[in-house]
Amino acid sequence: MNKNISLLLGIFLGLIFIFLGILDNQTMDKTKTNVVALVNDHPILQSDLDLALKALSMNKDNSITPKQVKLVLDRLIDEQLLLQRGIELNLPQNSSPVRKIIVNSMIDSILSENNDFLIKKDDLLSFYNENLAFFLPSKELRLKKLFIKLGDPIIDEDRLDVVREMLINGDDFDKVASLKGDSFLPEIPDTYLPERKLLDYLDPILVKNAFNLKDGQITSEIETNDGYHFLYLVDSKKGEPLPFDEMKEKVKAEYIRRSDEDALINYLNWLRDRYNVVYGEKFNE
Repeated sequence: MNKNISLLLGIFLGLIFIFLGILDNQTMDKTKTNVVALVNDHPILQSDLDLALKALSMNKDNSITPKQVKLVLDRLIDEQLLLQRGIELNLPQNSSPVRKIIVNSMIDSILSENNDFLIKKDDLLSFYNENLAFFLPSKELRLKKLFIKLGDPIIDEDRLDVVREMLINGDDFDKVASLKGDSFLPEIPDTYLPERKLLDYLDPILVKNAFNLKDGQITSEIETNDGYHFLYLVDSKKGEPLPFDEMKEKVKAEYIRRSDEDALINYLNWLRDRYNVVYGEKFNE
């Protein structure tokens, strides 16, 4: 079992290296002074060996012996043998885990290249102004609630009927709440509150319903574990734009996210033009 795990791990690591271009034959220095071994004409470079030895030396107090250097080189040769055999077995296509590693490595590589640039403040400021609606703070609600505590089902239904009738007839919401409702804590402040603050006073399901209301609208009763709730959206307002300097980090993160998304889409479109993609008959209808 351990041998199989080691085999698969070696192939995984090798595939990551090759698809990141680390083992790309076209870019390697194949001068004899830099090649420490050949595996089916594929060179293992002195720089590869130095990197592996550096990693080994971090975990050792004493200097590395020539025997250990040879052992490390043999492990690099083993890895190259496993890699070549994995490719020979078409493992990138036949193994789902290997495909995912390659795809994720490719995406990381594409996005890494895309982020290799300096983002100018003027570009971020223009992006902020062009997408101001996206960066506006969330809508704020001025909300009221009428609450009826859970009790005897028959009595509760009678109370609900009375409340429904009064609200349908246009009676003042505060008056109906005072006459027919039960007290509840904490009370909702009579001011504009964003979603995160409303959650301090209301069950999440009530907050969700509140944000689906139009100004002046009243819900029918909404049942929760503690009782029945009628919500009245007095009015609402959109958040005011914040100064750019206060939003800079959020703007930068969104700018990079959209840039990454565009870069990946463009790269995939380039690949579709470069390679032959044929859909099955049922997808060509």
